[in-house]
Amino acid sequence: MRTDKLFYFLNKYNLKPSKRFSQNFLISDEVLSFMASHGKGKVLEIGPGLGFLTEKLSKNCDKVIAVEKDKNLVNVLQKEYNFDNVEIVCEDFLKFEEKNFDTVVSSIPYAISSQITFKLFDMNFESATLLYQKEFARRFISNPGEDDYSRLSVMSKIYSDIEILRDVPASAFFPEPKVCSSIASIRPNKKFEINEVFENVVRALFTHRNKIVLKAIYHSRDIFGKEKDFRQSIEEIPYKDRRVYTLDIFEIKDISDWLEGCL
Repeated sequence: MRTDKLFYFLNKYNLKPSKRFSQNFLISDEVLSFMASHGKGKVLEIGPGLGFLTEKLSKNCDKVIAVEKDKNLVNVLQKEYNFDNVEIVCEDFLKFEEKNFDTVVSSIPYAISSQITFKLFDMNFESATLLYQKEFARRFISNPGEDDYSRLSVMSKIYSDIEILRDVPASAFFPEPKVCSSIASIRPNKKFEINEVFENVVRALFTHRNKIVLKAIYHSRDIFGKEKDFRQSIEEIPYKDRRVYTLDIFEIKDISDWLEGCL
């Protein structure tokens, strides 16, 4: 555990973990080493915090780009470490523009996990190893028919192949979060191109995930700017009697393509 170094930094710089930035510092050496082992080449680290993972990545990889929003933590990183292959960027990752990396390895803020992940889907990398809230990670990998299958599950399957590598206990962090965590591996694998109609269809369907397709689309007609007579236009929609939560991504694409011709 990195508790000695953690408290040294916190006391020296008069810092407290920020709830606003969802700061729970990963301090388990074993978990840090496991995550760092997945980094190679030019690595992106989102939210390096106090630099415990950054330090291990710097020894494993050719170059690390560490993007940290909190200026106080950037100050610690710059003063306490003598990296020769780490570039520390003081910026909100959601506004970060560089897009090409070999790998991504990060313990990310749970509060913005979804925004971070979908931003990553627009970047170029071989693999990403990310630490998520366990419940969030399970929704990512959930399949049609499962309880956690959601809009997030659908979009993640379109853009990537995701697997859970291992769970991480709350004791691996300071302060300990109130939730369990999981490390996920993401490999980009875009199955097909999507557009605004498709995104609206997914939103419409999963607003009513337990309804049949016909009713889910009809009851979300406002998303498509339609009135009550929209029901007659969609009587022949594909999979109209299927429950939304049973549809795979290709069936949803069929629905979107069909609807696009009606709108």
